[in-house]
Amino acid sequence: MKHQQPIPTVHLYGQKELGVTPDLLHCEALIIRSKAHKFKIKPHRHHGLSQIFYLKRGHGEANIDGDPTTVKAPCLIVIGEMCIHDFLWSSDVEGSVLSVANPLLESIEKVLMKEQPVIRATLIMTVRREQPQLESILELIHYEYNHAPADSRALVLSSLIQLLAIWLERNAPQKVNTASQQSRSAEYFNQFMSLINRDFHSHRKVESYAAELGITAPYLNKVCQQLVEKSALQMVHERVLLEAKRSLIYTVQNISEIAYGLGFTDPAYFTRFFRRLTGLSPKQFREKQAADDQIRPTIR
Repeated sequence: MKHQQPIPTVHLYGQKELGVTPDLLHCEALIIRSKAHKFKIKPHRHHGLSQIFYLKRGHGEANIDGDPTTVKAPCLIVIGEMCIHDFLWSSDVEGSVLSVANPLLESIEKVLMKEQPVIRATLIMTVRREQPQLESILELIHYEYNHAPADSRALVLSSLIQLLAIWLERNAPQKVNTASQQSRSAEYFNQFMSLINRDFHSHRKVESYAAELGITAPYLNKVCQQLVEKSALQMVHERVLLEAKRSLIYTVQNISEIAYGLGFTDPAYFTRFFRRLTGLSPKQFREKQAADDQIRPTIR
């Protein structure tokens, strides 16, 4: 019997890093990663984010949770978290790809007052009548992502993603698969990530999360190891670290204020926690980010 290779769970295709960036958003031209992989994207899935593909030109074969479909421009493909997908693109493919992290998606849920917005779904839709509006939104996102000054960039990008989410709510087909075909393990994992995003300030124990999910802590660890090759505790720590990085980059709060805001009772312990996971102290990380912003090249 042929050994079946496990489906890799990645951040961005072709990269080993599993975390999300402090922006909670990644934006790039569709051709970049497609061409680098000879237009064939092998089966994989993402945790902690959803993706939006806009196919402006060209065509391809999309295989989403085992359902093969021919796609032709202009169309939009939304890939929900942990949905297994692969693509074979034509060499003239043109468009863009957005990767939107869960904390930003959850803020959109609050704005829309909707538990499962279309932007967190899995769907393929033809874009016709509202194509100019969609392209305008995507062009603004691309410009802001690549050219905007750091002090206002995150706020503007968040607002633009909200605008994109509203566009999807208005224009997506009425019947949308908001829960793509997933294994029970993937469902538990997604629920766990939602609980972490809600409660990471509280420093809950893994046993507490598992109890709320109705499973044991060892089983929750097994699920995380199976899907992302990390322990449940590592997932909790990564979410705290992400928020710490965002505060260090985008606010002027001092280290103690950030530590207390993240639920640490001792700023010194927060510094040790941050250094253990990054190799830098919070102060060193902030200084490095400020220096990097000074030399960040403008992408044309």
